[in-house]
Amino acid sequence: MCIGFRNIYGGNGSEEPYPLKGQYSQFTLLTMTYDARLWNLKMYVKHYSRCSSVSEIVVVWNKGIPPELSDLDSAVPVRIRVEEKNSLNNRFKEDPLIKTRAVLELDDDIMMTCDDVERGFNVWRQHPDRIVGFYPRLIAGSPLKYRGEKYARTHKGYNMILTGAAFIDSKLAFKRYWGKEAKKGREVVDKLFNCEDVLLNYLYANASSSSRTVDYVKPAWAIDTSKFSGAAISRNTKVHYGLRSNCLMKFSEMYGSLADRKWGFDSRKDGWDV
Repeated sequence: MCIGFRNIYGGNGSEEPYPLKGQYSQFTLLTMTYDARLWNLKMYVKHYSRCSSVSEIVVVWNKGIPPELSDLDSAVPVRIRVEEKNSLNNRFKEDPLIKTRAVLELDDDIMMTCDDVERGFNVWRQHPDRIVGFYPRLIAGSPLKYRGEKYARTHKGYNMILTGAAFIDSKLAFKRYWGKEAKKGREVVDKLFNCEDVLLNYLYANASSSSRTVDYVKPAWAIDTSKFSGAAISRNTKVHYGLRSNCLMKFSEMYGSLADRKWGFDSRKDGWDV
C-alpha cells in the first residue's frame, strides 16, 4: 500500500490544468476533519497541495486539538479553521477569508489523481452554477430510499452529486445553505449528524426549478483511506443509508422532490461522465 500512495504524491504525470477559453484559474480545497483522522489529513495535504490549480487548503477542524502547520507537508498555504461546535453544517460555513470563487469540497479520506481533480474543475468552470463532482446518486422511488451509485448506473441517470467530492461556487452555495429557508434543514443535519450534502442538493434544486443543478465527472480511480486508518465515518452502511433515507423524505417535504429530475451518463462531449 505504501508504494501505491507514494506514486500518487504530486500527481500522476498528466496533471496539467485544463484551460477554458485559453484562461487558467485556481480553486480552494476545503476539507472537514478532527483529531482522530490526522493520519488521513497528512496524506491528503501532501498529495492535493501538489495539484496544479489548488490555491489554498482550508482545514475545518471540528473536534480535538488541531495540528501545527509544521506537521503538514504542503506545497500551498494551509489554513486550519477551528470550530467551536462539532457540526457537519460547518462544511458550508461562510468564510470571508476564502479568496477563490471555486471551492472543492473533498473529504479527507478520498484519494484520487490530480488529473481527475483538474477535469472536475474544468467542467465546473463551464457551469459554475452547478454542483460538479465525482459521486452520483439517483433519488427516486416511493417511498424515497437512499441508494449507492450502482442504482444510478442501473437506471442510467442521476440527480444528486455528493459534496464529499464536489466543486461549488463558494459564495452561492454557502449563502443558500445559511439562508433562512435552510434553517430547518440544518437542524435535521445537526440532529442526525448526517445529510449536509443531501441538503445542499435540495437547496440547489429548490432555487433552480427548471435548470440543471448537478454534473458528474468520472474519476479514473478513488481510494477511501479511512479503511486503512480505522477512522471511517460510516462503517455501518445499513444505518447510514437509513438515516439518509429519512433525510430524503424530510427534505422533500421542505424543499420539493428531486425525483422528477434526471440526467443521463455520457451526455457531455468531453466523455468524462461515462
